[in-house]
Amino acid sequence: MDRALTLLAGAGLGVGLMYVLDPQAGRRRRALARDKMMRLAHETQDAAGVVAGDMRNRAQGLASGDFSVLAGGKRALNNPWRGGWSPSARALMAFLGGGLFLYGLTRPAPTACLLGTAGLALAAEGLTNAGFDDLPRLPQNMASAAGQVAGNAGFRGQDHGARGQEKAAQPIGAGI
Repeated sequence: MDRALTLLAGAGLGVGLMYVLDPQAGRRRRALARDKMMRLAHETQDAAGVVAGDMRNRAQGLASGDFSVLAGGKRALNNPWRGGWSPSARALMAFLGGGLFLYGLTRPAPTACLLGTAGLALAAEGLTNAGFDDLPRLPQNMASAAGQVAGNAGFRGQDHGARGQEKAAQPIGAGI
């Protein structure tokens, strides 16, 4: 088993190196990977700036005695399962959810399942900012996101029949 795993890891590393160091298209692939990493770094930096500014503003509100700023306002406190959380609350939920999930991995069976599920739910809420009201539209949103990812990857749909015409006839935002 250990030899097979080592062989598969070596083959995967060799294929990856061959893909990146290809003399014909390797330079382009490396440039694309570098550009994507730079874009991800800039987006992460921008998101960190937004969260830091939001936390700074909420700390000032908290110092003035308004405790509703912790959860994103009085509206978020009235219905916490609705979504619409602030950037700092979302970041806190994602980090706490991830930590709870990782802590659950160290516990025995029934406790691990509960902690892992709660942690994943918190992390998902923090990353997506979706509430329970968004659950009925989840299949439509997932199909739309999958179509966008496929389009970005260069795969175009083969179905140009009636379904494509229906989508073209819908006003923008009708599926939301």
